[in-house]
Amino acid sequence: MAGLKTIELKFLLKLLGCENYCGKITALKPNSGTSAAERDRICKALSGTGLVDYSSKIDRFSLDRAGKTLLGLDTTSLPVTPDELKVLKVCQREKGYATPGQVSGISADSCQDLVTSLAERGMVKVSKDSIQEVWLTPQGKQFLLHEYEPNGSSPAANATMIGHYVKFLRENLGQETSVRLAADLPTSQPSRQSPVAMPIGSQAKPDAQAVLQQIKQLDPLFGNKNYLPIYHLRNELQPPLTRAELDSILYELQREEKIDLSSLHNQKEYTQEHMSAGIRQDNGGYLFFISVL
Repeated sequence: MAGLKTIELKFLLKLLGCENYCGKITALKPNSGTSAAERDRICKALSGTGLVDYSSKIDRFSLDRAGKTLLGLDTTSLPVTPDELKVLKVCQREKGYATPGQVSGISADSCQDLVTSLAERGMVKVSKDSIQEVWLTPQGKQFLLHEYEPNGSSPAANATMIGHYVKFLRENLGQETSVRLAADLPTSQPSRQSPVAMPIGSQAKPDAQAVLQQIKQLDPLFGNKNYLPIYHLRNELQPPLTRAELDSILYELQREEKIDLSSLHNQKEYTQEHMSAGIRQDNGGYLFFISVL
């Protein structure tokens, strides 16, 4: 990976100062004079390299070709819900771009999910969105721990930023050292086996198997009938895990066909905060439910 620009490094160091390396985009200006547009460009550039990821909110959208065609069909047999049809008609009425707030009778939060669903089916185009939260990815963590090499003669960060980086190294390199020391213990020595299930509220760093057991514990507690919303799991495991670490473990369990991750369809039952706790996808939607296979 190519070296970081100074302003990108400052953005990352700001992020390291946030709880669980996840923060609001408004708190991540590298310099006091950095504009919001430049800050967002830096975030998207770092996301393009895989070092960070982010959630976003749709600000403006317009009709796409499939949506225009659909509005010309018989309205008694359209493959959309009444609320989705409202969204399409607002685009048509505005004769250009529309915003979620212009759709009457539907909350802005619910409209976000309707527009996302329509965009996935090629009926609308998202022309503008805004970044909400940013978090360090496992790849970003690995890069800062083991690959990044500072160079140059000009100061790149203030003492507070350097303090964030030092704390980050202490927290994470200490954990890796403990894992290596445990792995080097002679296997012939008697040892106590740790339980597979991690008690709810434990501060130990759980592995994939422990996360799976946690899912199995939480689902009956909330009566989700094997459709556990991800925010319940985040509430229990962040910390000790970061958001990115938990996402990585969930993807690992899905690859191993131990769980299934599915999207949210009835957005009215959940708040925007609940929905944002899902795993953001490239199309702007979220994986929201966990089912044990």
